[in-house]
Amino acid sequence: MIYINRENPVKITENSSLSDRIRGSRRTFQCTEEMVKRTQDIFEKSGCEKVTYPQYTKFAVIDTPAASMKEEMREVMTGFYNGEISKEEIKDFFMEYCSSLYARDENTILNVYESFLDENCWAAIDTCLQEGKDIAEREGKAGQNCVYYNADYYYKSEEIHELLKEAAKEYGEKYGAEVDASKRDENFQQDYLTGTPNFNDKWNWMAVHMPKVGRLMDISSVPPEGFSFFYAEGEHMGTEGSLLIISGNDWTEKVDVPFEIPMAGKERKDYFYLSDLYRVNDKQGNSKWCNSFLDKLVINRIAPGVVIKRR
Repeated sequence: MIYINRENPVKITENSSLSDRIRGSRRTFQCTEEMVKRTQDIFEKSGCEKVTYPQYTKFAVIDTPAASMKEEMREVMTGFYNGEISKEEIKDFFMEYCSSLYARDENTILNVYESFLDENCWAAIDTCLQEGKDIAEREGKAGQNCVYYNADYYYKSEEIHELLKEAAKEYGEKYGAEVDASKRDENFQQDYLTGTPNFNDKWNWMAVHMPKVGRLMDISSVPPEGFSFFYAEGEHMGTEGSLLIISGNDWTEKVDVPFEIPMAGKERKDYFYLSDLYRVNDKQGNSKWCNSFLDKLVINRIAPGVVIKRR
């Protein structure tokens, strides 16, 4: 990666913020804009295609964040979800990443945007999963047989998504580049079902492929603000000791899951919509919104379970 400073100017002390600690760990070397321009001219005249390996920085034009930069992005975003880094600092980091790649065109700026957006979503998921593990430990449940969803991380990740769009546009304006991040969002459709990497998409992938005890049937659904749910699979094929915790703004309910709910024409049901097990009442607030979201969440009595989508 290219950073403009010959020596790292950030001096780390015991009281240094996480942002300073991240910057202080960078390995930097001097590379003026004149040097970068001369390297670009030589490279473009060679007729070769661009490469993205950081060890070739002196010989090629790097327009995509390197692995070390993405690791730093994840650290920045994890710091945000842990409350150690502010949104304003995220924007500053974004500008620094663009500058380190000598970004002057829309494509390079959007490459930084794409990488940061992906790391933003994964950091939100990692923080959410850790919170679920903490709840499992507190409730005396096995963490591998639990699933946890917290809408706060959905809204925070969407907030950062909008911030990154604005930052990409603002950085481009400094160099006369018109940057529209929504174009890159549309290209995500090849890899992400919802069109862009978002919290629901990644959460659902983790829930389906790892715990295998729950899933979200409609990943485009917007959760109620303040909503969360935790489900722990019980013993004896889920028939004993299964626990469901549902929370909203200023209320929390613990439910022993009633898996004895009769099913027409079936002796046993291996999956349940949360709305079959719990309904939010009007006194709790946002009852219509909450119950609608519960209609889209599924838990399995025994993993992996087979889910038949409702008509």
